[in-house]
Amino acid sequence: MSRSVIGAPKLELDTPALCLDVEVVQANIQRMANFCGRASVHARPHAKTHKSPMIAQMQLAAGAIGITCAKLGEAEVMAAAGIRDILIANQIVGPAKIARLVNLAGYSDVMVAVEDAANAADLSAAAQAAGVRLRALIEINIGMNRCGTAPGQPTLDLALRMADLPGLRFEGVMGYEGHTVMLPDPQLRRDKTEESLKLLTDTADLLRSRGLPVGIVSSGGTGTHFITGVHPGITELQVGSYATMDSQYRETVGIDFAYGLTVLATVISTREDCAVCDAGLKTLTRDFGLPKVLAPAGWEMTGLSEEHGQMRRLDGPPLRRGDKVELVPNHGCTTINLHDEYHVIRRGVLAAVWPIAARGKVY
Repeated sequence: MSRSVIGAPKLELDTPALCLDVEVVQANIQRMANFCGRASVHARPHAKTHKSPMIAQMQLAAGAIGITCAKLGEAEVMAAAGIRDILIANQIVGPAKIARLVNLAGYSDVMVAVEDAANAADLSAAAQAAGVRLRALIEINIGMNRCGTAPGQPTLDLALRMADLPGLRFEGVMGYEGHTVMLPDPQLRRDKTEESLKLLTDTADLLRSRGLPVGIVSSGGTGTHFITGVHPGITELQVGSYATMDSQYRETVGIDFAYGLTVLATVISTREDCAVCDAGLKTLTRDFGLPKVLAPAGWEMTGLSEEHGQMRRLDGPPLRRGDKVELVPNHGCTTINLHDEYHVIRRGVLAAVWPIAARGKVY
């Protein structure tokens, strides 16, 4: 339950508070939708970032064809909110999870990533037993070396086997250029991304040459959307962080979507040109470094412990105990997963409190 009152000014919120500027988020969503329209590519935004059916519905309203999830639990939350077209960009393995997946397919148009023939056979058998036909994509390893089949013949071999499985409906292929999305050098990022995407689209063409219908070629991240979105043969983008944005993408990678997500914290201690706030590692993650101090300007984070954030004054105003500071997470995806709710801000005041419904759905 929220500790803050609807209509309260933002700076009067109890802290730490995860704040979502809904007008900024809406503008970011529309900006990506406009890009996809110009590039003639579909958006299938990744809900692993925001974990919120409310934000997913905003993305669908702006023209997204569906939603991407990282985990089955996230997909179940999205389907329960009425979202039908869902890609689980991950492998679902084992009887318990496969049973949940085919149940989900009974009331949604869920798709799942596959990289292995035995797993494909298990999925098909379970789908048949449940009386459904499960949509499936082959995940191709295009350089991240995490999951996926090798490009070319190994993917073709798997696709041919999947096409004969009665419980599956083969939809196409996906590949994630996650090894390139955060390269700070723009030309290197472009070169490496194009090289990776060619593996994906060449493999899609190979499958088509053997009579396999490849309707979907899915890829893309926030850091490469402007490259992937115009690459010939890519049909949809799995962009995520753009909607809320974080300091790693904006400050390090140079992706200039606006900050829609911040953490409001309170100064609890001061000493000379140092201050301590009430937001630590249980409020913010430091996957790619420390959070950015957005306000007041002229301060920087120097450290995080469990419940404390340490800051140092550069050329900003002095801080006093009880002052509020606004911090931008270095990685929105993992920070959001620490919180139960968004404090939704509109024009400087608390407009709503949204539960982060898929928070913790890592199973």
